[in-house]
Parts: sequence; structure tokens; C-alpha cells
Amino acid sequence: MALSACAPIPFEVPVARPGHPIITSGYFNLADGARQPYRLYPAQGHIKAVVLALHGYTDSRDGWKILASTLTPHGIEIYAPDLSSFGASKNRGMWPGTDVLVDEARDEAEQLRARYPSTPLYIMGESMGGAIGILLGASPNPPPVDGYVLSAPAVWGGPAMDPLFKETLRVATFFAPGKRLTGRAAHIKASDNQAALIAFGEDPLTIHAPRLDNVEGLVALMGQAQSACSGFDQNALILYGGHDELVPKAAMRACWQAIPASAPVTLAFYPPDYHLIPRDLERAVPSADILAFLENRGLPSAAPSRATMFLADGD
Repeated sequence: MALSACAPIPFEVPVARPGHPIITSGYFNLADGARQPYRLYPAQGHIKAVVLALHGYTDSRDGWKILASTLTPHGIEIYAPDLSSFGASKNRGMWPGTDVLVDEARDEAEQLRARYPSTPLYIMGESMGGAIGILLGASPNPPPVDGYVLSAPAVWGGPAMDPLFKETLRVATFFAPGKRLTGRAAHIKASDNQAALIAFGEDPLTIHAPRLDNVEGLVALMGQAQSACSGFDQNALILYGGHDELVPKAAMRACWQAIPASAPVTLAFYPPDYHLIPRDLERAVPSADILAFLENRGLPSAAPSRATMFLADGD
């Protein structure tokens, strides 16, 4: 009976529904044999910059729709792939490992660089995608990009995570790796934009109940990203919201403090925002900052000054 209760529920192939189409603009054919679908948010007019957008945990290529509506009118072209294990990838729901996620993102960036040799190229990551961005930038062979935009990168791992939580997860995964978690008991507010959260929940590409071993893989990735902060020295904008309930303040503060002082990194703190900063009701200010960074000009907001105060606060 115990074994049957832990039997994994299979992941179904996503199917479009009325009002919720699955938009596939093309595929990245990767060196490891994967064929990852992507959604293109095309620039309007002349292309000023190209962005490889890496989505967050359980999310998909559709997670960039709101931010794209701000960026594309200004000539920003966005390629948003489904990452391995998510969206409509062939291994949907099965954790691929940190190395696969990082290597595939690097491969995609290299392909975009070859396609746009003279256009500024950026990697943009949200949450888990932001953690992948940190690992890429801190690696011995970072991708050939001009910069990074990392929104609330998932760095809640390593010493920044409660050891009891990690051990409990390890034991649970050992006994029931395929057990699916619904998250119904976790009262966490990812955004104050209820309409965006409903759209996320209704999207057929969204994963609603990840496997336990998938969650354990995410925890490992977050720990690796936390450790990699000390080696991240790329041109980057890193955003964090004052109401983030998924990445604790102590974890983000530890990452920011570990980044080398000489690194060309702009830290930006937004007190009203939650975890999904580009989708929040207060997204106008951070979205304008992201656009300014991609256009290689100074941030128009006071977010960098607020980041300095956030680091000094320590609570």
C-alpha cells in the first residue's frame, strides 16, 4: 500500500486549449541531441539587441509574454526556449541535472551568437533561469554574450538553506522519488498580479506537480548557484524584490556580498516587488531598468541605491 501511494503520476504531453495556444516559433537543435522548442518574441523595427530568455522552475517559454510587451517595441528580440524537464521538452517532468541545463543554455547562446554576430546578445534569466545564468557567467567557459539580466535568481541553497529541510527532502526523495508535489499547502505569494498567476496556472505548458527528485535537483542547482556567486564577474543587472517569498533575503544578500567588488555588476532592489518581478503590478520601474540596461545606458530608477541600503540593512 505504501509503495502504491508513492507511485509516480505520469506527465502528459501538453495540449493547447481554447484561449491557451502553444506557440512554437522554432527549435534549438543541441549538441546533446535535445531539440528544444522556443517561442520568439520578435523585435519591432530594427533589432537593437537579442535576448536568450531562461524561464523559472515549472514555467515555460510563455513566462516572458508580459516583459516582452515592454521590450519588443524598443527593438529587443527575445528567444525563449523551454528548458529541459519543462514546457514541451521531450523529458518533461524528469530532472536533467544542473550540467545539462547549463550546457544546453550555453549551446543556445552560441547558436544565437552565430545567427547574430554583430548584434548585442544577452542572457536573461528568472528564478531558476537566473541561477543558470550565474552558473554560466561563473564557469570557465562562459558563453559569448554581452551581458546578463538576472531577475530574482534562485540562490536559496548551500549554507543559505536550512540543513533540516535539505535532509528531510533527501530522505523523502530516497523513498519516493516519483512522488508528485502539488504545493497546495505552501502559502507563498509569487506575485501580486493575480491575473498573471491565473494565466500561469492555466497555461498547458506549466508543470503543476513536480516530482520529489525534481525538487531535489532544483535545490542542488540553487546551492551550486549560491556557491558560484563568488566567481561571477560578468556585465550584469541582478534584480530582487522586497516582498520575495521564494528566495529569502539572507540568501540573496549572501550572493550579492560574494560577488567580486570589481565585477561590472549592477545590483537593483525593488521594495514593492515580489518574486516574479517582470509580472508584478509594480513591474513598470524594473521593466524600464531592464530596457535601459539592454540599451547600454544607466538605470533610470533608484534601485541601485536601494540595493546598497538592502546590503547594509542585514535584517
